[in-house]
Amino acid sequence: MSITLTTPVKLLSGVGPSKAAALKRLGIETVDDLLHHYPTSYYFAPRYGEPLVTGTPGTVVGIVTSVSGSSWGTPKFTAVVDTSDRDGYTHVTWFNGGYLRNQIFKGSRLMVSGIVDRDGGFTNPAYRVLKPSETPDPSVLNSVTYPVTKGITSREMSRLMLAIPRSLWWGRSPLPEALWFIHFPENQQCVDTARRQLKYDELFYMQLALAVQQAKRATVGPNVVCASTPADTTKYFPFNLTSEQMSAIGDIDADLCSGRAMNRLLQGDVGCGKTAVAAYAAILVAMNGGQTAILCPTEILARQHYETFKKYFDRAGVSVSLMIGNPPSDCKQIWGSDIVVGTTALLNPDRHFTRGLGLVIIDEQHKFGVEQRAVLRRHGNPHVLVMTATPIPRTIAMTVFGDLDVSSIKELPPGRLPVETTWHYDCDEAVMDRLHVELEAGHQVYVVCPRIEALNDEMRAVEEVVEEYRRLSPDASVGVLHGQMSPESKRLMQNWWTYPSDLGRILVSTTVVEVGVDNPNATVMVIEGAERFGLAQLWQLRGRVGRGKDQAYCFLLSDTDSQDARARLRAMETATSGFEIAEQDLILRGPGDLLSTSQHGLPDLKIADLVADYDILLEAREDAQNLVRRNPDLSGHPEMRAELVKRFGDYLDLGDVG
Repeated sequence: MSITLTTPVKLLSGVGPSKAAALKRLGIETVDDLLHHYPTSYYFAPRYGEPLVTGTPGTVVGIVTSVSGSSWGTPKFTAVVDTSDRDGYTHVTWFNGGYLRNQIFKGSRLMVSGIVDRDGGFTNPAYRVLKPSETPDPSVLNSVTYPVTKGITSREMSRLMLAIPRSLWWGRSPLPEALWFIHFPENQQCVDTARRQLKYDELFYMQLALAVQQAKRATVGPNVVCASTPADTTKYFPFNLTSEQMSAIGDIDADLCSGRAMNRLLQGDVGCGKTAVAAYAAILVAMNGGQTAILCPTEILARQHYETFKKYFDRAGVSVSLMIGNPPSDCKQIWGSDIVVGTTALLNPDRHFTRGLGLVIIDEQHKFGVEQRAVLRRHGNPHVLVMTATPIPRTIAMTVFGDLDVSSIKELPPGRLPVETTWHYDCDEAVMDRLHVELEAGHQVYVVCPRIEALNDEMRAVEEVVEEYRRLSPDASVGVLHGQMSPESKRLMQNWWTYPSDLGRILVSTTVVEVGVDNPNATVMVIEGAERFGLAQLWQLRGRVGRGKDQAYCFLLSDTDSQDARARLRAMETATSGFEIAEQDLILRGPGDLLSTSQHGLPDLKIADLVADYDILLEAREDAQNLVRRNPDLSGHPEMRAELVKRFGDYLDLGDVG
């Protein structure tokens, strides 16, 4: 059988159904996948004859004088090796090594290599039974360790790598040597060199895909080109905009009037005023004859935005509609409006905006997949403004969002007080005292739980917490809000923050209140099981309070023993900036947990680390952008273009929008 990069691994020699299933669990289905399944650690045997030092690698060669084994407790196999030419006798033990009874015997000539024990022996070392005249070569004991799963071992993974024809290794563009030495290195220097080359390669092609996307969009004109911005557009807002809001508006003005489609990320801390900036963009597009779609991840947030935006739009004489559910495609009231606010139903390809879609505003962009955003391309080439209150670390901004221009708002509106944040093991007396003080003052309280229903563990859920607060605060009505409630119930509960009718109310909810909910009267946020949330999500939840002029409080409840979780909670107590939080979250949890790249059309990184390899990322980004600046369609680099399509074909097809 002729083996190619696309050959299924199940067709390789020695790979039966169970091995194939194990490989699939590791994401390995083809020979190419196998080549890019990188080792996590290496062992290089020291040369024979070097001194043995406790706690460091060493190698000995000698004659086995005795062997023994035990099956009670933890089974083990022990050999005593005569190394009298150097150190006398060496004891070597392998736990769970019963299989060695058929390989190592009294009189065998044995070479072992591993970490030297305190008594000068070895535990679970690498070994080789030598022929009587064989010259000891410890390099044959060099080994690599792969990420594995039940059904396949690291040693079996190495054998599979050796089964791949050498022609595929050395004929593979663009990094054949690095790919070979990452799996079969001669020494640690080989590993380090190969890893850096492969990291650069991975980051370079990711940055190249993003740069090509930017260049591609620049060649297509937008649906709506705005004329110069009217000087008095900001008069429609019932407050003064901050300097950073005005700076973001300046960026958007330049984009909308440039003759190319805007593709901008607007990021900023909770409560910084991103919504007003987005409303400004929508008003400007409406004044130039275009329509705007405002896409929200939840019905709750869509209704919130509708109420907020309508205040601005009514003053500007701009019509706005809310689209919840599935109205008929010929509903002129909706599809003829200047602004349409809604959820994913807006993405229905059968929907036709009467005058053409000029601008798409996507709120909390990380909650949408690339396939959903790509549907918007069927409406031509609208301007795109992506908003997020989850600050994006600079490394993520250069990868997942690398094809977007970025505007940041770090300045909060005047008069806002920092939210006092404290970590408590449980809902203790201090928490309840503050809660009752705020209720008596006419304020409102959020209590957020990690899950709706209780399971067989110690994590408290909504149903249990509701009963507790009804008991502890009998004079304050307790409401409930979560994702499994009926749409009608959610609409009724929305009045809790839109038109507060019971100012002594406590709202127990899941994280459905995480984004967009704006109730200036809420001054307390209690987060149950706070260790279950990442820093960015804790920051978002805390941002639901402190939105008025009164002092607000956030209580993080957790009795966790996890050091990582404790580090997050301590960070929340002292952090004053969401951008600071984002960088810490990236370090503590890593980019995979913080923000999945696959959701945005980019494959997950296999070897590069966005934190540790930031310098390589900068180098790769600069090289990719310089290359595309000289040759936007890569026509002068056919091999590189083919590799790009191979790696990012789906992304190039689906990632034009945001």
